[in-house]
Amino acid sequence: MEKDFFELYERQSCLALEVGHNSIAGWCLTIYDIKGRSLSSHETPTIQIQECTRELAFAKAYTELCKYLSEVRGGY
Repeated sequence: MEKDFFELYERQSCLALEVGHNSIAGWCLTIYDIKGRSLSSHETPTIQIQECTRELAFAKAYTELCKYLSEVRGGY
């Protein structure tokens, strides 16, 4: 699923991705839509996923990104 997520993410413009992991919180993936904004002005995340396992975090991020792109950007 990670490969599918990154392939979808790489085809998009004006998105920023943060990936974090630690032994307490697990995996955290945060996606920002930066269209029309500077890279340093991240505001509210467009998508934020936090899960214990990497596989589940990327699967949820992929699903949420597909949904966001369909609803806001007219497709992917």
